[in-house]
Amino acid sequence: MARAARRKSAPDRRAEIVAEATRLALADGIDQLTLRAVADRLGVVSSLVSHYFPAVDDLLVEAFRTAAQADSAQTYAQVEQAGDPVAGLRTMLRLTISEERDRISTLWLGAWYAGRKRPVLHAEVTAEMGRDIERLSALIERGRAGGALHTDDPDASAIRILAVTDGLSIQAVMRSTVDYRAVRELVFTVAERELGLPEGALGGD
Repeated sequence: MARAARRKSAPDRRAEIVAEATRLALADGIDQLTLRAVADRLGVVSSLVSHYFPAVDDLLVEAFRTAAQADSAQTYAQVEQAGDPVAGLRTMLRLTISEERDRISTLWLGAWYAGRKRPVLHAEVTAEMGRDIERLSALIERGRAGGALHTDDPDASAIRILAVTDGLSIQAVMRSTVDYRAVRELVFTVAERELGLPEGALGGD
């Protein structure tokens, strides 16, 4: 006699919903994320999804946070493996401006736009931007302490560098063809000037 399928626990079911919502947001854009769409992807009734997420905004936040933090963790794991702060900075910039990051860049773009009318999503986007600034600032501070990087304000330098990478990421998302090599060279140049590095210190492709 076949055994009945084990009923999933509440934490497992919630995690399953968030994981599917995150995949959908990355694949189709955060504007396409609805409770019904997630339910359809999971093959369950919409009321089950709404039981865990009564408001779609809460699911948007969870999906965005999950994707953004996973991307940041993966990036900075490679930054740490790079060794010294200059190599780490080079790694971070290369990973941030790359073809492989188009989906996460599109997610960010959608979240920035949607956040204008969704306060809870706006708050989460702002929080994730703050975390990115903190991580880059900490990397810059390590370089400054070791004498490799030069700035009077690591936080301000991090903000200016990320402002450039964010702007160029939007360009990459919106244009059908992008010369990523030229884009990276521009980002490298800005970072070198910002942090008192010699021209070409971050290297080319």
